[in-house]
Amino acid sequence: MKKLLLFTIILIITVFRSLLHAQTVTITFFGRDTNNQNVQFNSVVVNNLTAGWQETLHYPDNTLTMQVSTGIDDFTGNGGLSLSQNSPNPFHSTTDVHLHIAEAGTVTLEITDISGRIIETYQEPTLPTGTHHFSVALATTGTYFMTARQNGKTSSIKMVCQGGNSNLIEYQGCVEETTGHSSTPKLHTTQPFHIGDQLEYIGYANIIGIEMESSHIFDAPSTSHSAFLEFAYATGNYDTLPCPSSPTVTDQDGNVYNTVQIGNQCWMKENLRVTHYSNGEAIPMGDSTSLTLPYRYCPDNNPANVASFGYLYNWPAVMHGAPCSSDNPSGVQGICPKGWHVPSNAEFGQLIYYAGSMSTYQCNNNSFFTAKAFAAQTGWQSYYDQCSPGCNPSTNNATGFSAKAAGHYSNLGTTNHYFYAFGGVATFWTTTDGGCNDRIYMRHIYHYGKHWQEAIQDKHCGLSVRCVRN
Repeated sequence: MKKLLLFTIILIITVFRSLLHAQTVTITFFGRDTNNQNVQFNSVVVNNLTAGWQETLHYPDNTLTMQVSTGIDDFTGNGGLSLSQNSPNPFHSTTDVHLHIAEAGTVTLEITDISGRIIETYQEPTLPTGTHHFSVALATTGTYFMTARQNGKTSSIKMVCQGGNSNLIEYQGCVEETTGHSSTPKLHTTQPFHIGDQLEYIGYANIIGIEMESSHIFDAPSTSHSAFLEFAYATGNYDTLPCPSSPTVTDQDGNVYNTVQIGNQCWMKENLRVTHYSNGEAIPMGDSTSLTLPYRYCPDNNPANVASFGYLYNWPAVMHGAPCSSDNPSGVQGICPKGWHVPSNAEFGQLIYYAGSMSTYQCNNNSFFTAKAFAAQTGWQSYYDQCSPGCNPSTNNATGFSAKAAGHYSNLGTTNHYFYAFGGVATFWTTTDGGCNDRIYMRHIYHYGKHWQEAIQDKHCGLSVRCVRN
């Protein structure tokens, strides 16, 4: 009886020492938005700011297990042996374990219960160097220890079973590794880790087709726990919000514009007011019209209007030498900042069609009547029709597009400047050829209109410009 008791005590001490030397810390990552809804991330970057290493987890993996370096009997590096914490844990019936070995040879796996009784064993005489995947099954609820042994080295983990059907350790294969990443979820890092190391976690997720970065979490973990990566926008409809990752855009002059997400498109929320192209070339102020020379004009011929309404530009100024485009996206940077482009007629069509499909942007439940949803809440001449921008403007702008009635510019003859409909119409150039000589598609909203209108306009005229993000 005394010998049995002594054997049990020695076994428990041995297991305890193995656990001490092989202590692991597992971080499980979850993404969530401002509504506390789940966000599926593409990857999580973990920076150990103390030790100077970085690991990247890729979907569907959301856990990172780190072996704690104790300063004695650490089995990482050459000749290393380490078991990852099983996942899931606690588990019902089966769980997965990864074993990393730094030298090929015989490995023995053993599962014992809390009293030290051996429940299941597995021996593989020919395991190659690398990380190996095992499936573990246990039949009885309880706490267990799994220990790997190789050439006098050991590594152990603690497992909690919540019931099952059988006891089994089954080899699933070697986890093939490529440079930096595993071809299957990587649950274990062999990088050195000490309790107290300062870690940084950064998540990346695709949201409406754009990769967004989470807030950064700084952590000094001493035990296994979950980390919640916060993304700054609510999932679902992003309309009317600043564009994810591009809430503002700055032009060559240093003017800063707000942006707005509408459907899958990111638009400037303000009319362009730049005086230079992105290469630094100046855009001349016009005192006449031209079909070939670039010009800009002040709305209603008043420089005080530029800050709120932007400039009016002729089509040569807008395109900056680029050819016409009917593509979606147009591919024409033209007058826009780098990373942005002048919209084609098809891109305006996509915008308008999307708004018509959303009941919140319709007037009188008519998918065609969306003018008010795009018009700004100020600067419009009054009109009586309840679906027009000029009627009760405080109810305009459901989309956040904020179309301003800057009018347009033309001339009569060679010297007579003609500034038309300031306060009455918002006009916007496209990149699309109108099918007639020197005429281009444009889109516009009248103060009395219920819907967007499409027309073709002479290239020499001055209209407003909105840019779309690439």
